[in-house]
Amino acid sequence: MSSFGNAPGMHLQDLVLDTKATATKEQKVECLKLLRVVVKNLSDPLKAQDAKYRQLRLSNEKVRAKLLPCPSAVEYMKAIGFAEVTDSDGSQYLRIEAGKEVNVVNMQASLVELTNALEMMSPNSLSSASSAPPSRSSSTGSLASGEEKKTPEGIIVRRSDSSLSASSSGGRMSEKQKARLLMEQKRKREQEEAKEARARTSAQIKVDKYVRQNDKNWKSGQSAACVKSGTGISTFRDKYGEN
Repeated sequence: MSSFGNAPGMHLQDLVLDTKATATKEQKVECLKLLRVVVKNLSDPLKAQDAKYRQLRLSNEKVRAKLLPCPSAVEYMKAIGFAEVTDSDGSQYLRIEAGKEVNVVNMQASLVELTNALEMMSPNSLSSASSAPPSRSSSTGSLASGEEKKTPEGIIVRRSDSSLSASSSGGRMSEKQKARLLMEQKRKREQEEAKEARARTSAQIKVDKYVRQNDKNWKSGQSAACVKSGTGISTFRDKYGEN
């Protein structure tokens, strides 16, 4: 569930499950990539205050091609703070107005949700993109370290250093980020498995204790290992009984 409440999560679920549209899988993946890069920008405290990261131009043909096949995507953006506006020149935008504060923590939580949804829809979409060699013919061109440039979709991209290519509109995760996410998921899974194992062991101990105390026909005996080896092990219970 999103930190914004139920609404964004419900719209994201509608997008993934395709309950409100007949978009193809490829269209939904492209839509999720666009949403992810927008939210990724807003999850940065500095960028969240910059007007150029707080809007998406709907009159841009590429944006319309990626966003509009999935009506739930527009509803998702509205749920996280965007509103549809039309400027004096007739250009249409999804925009977070200047006086409205962006909750960076909520945006970071939404970024995780979008990443998970994208991995579920297309498991290799992020990993294959991050492993691809830099392309000088990309829409972002060749950027110097720290330089920013606007893509045809109206998304601002930045190159962090001279050894890395500019991020595409897919908002790719770095290898370190993916590794941290996988390690965190593994840690949580191991904790849950250990917790379940302790619960099973505790329940079995309680059952054994109840049987020993209440079953008149119960008596201690050799373990399966002892029976197989033919050698018995004298226990404290064997010598002195239960009490």
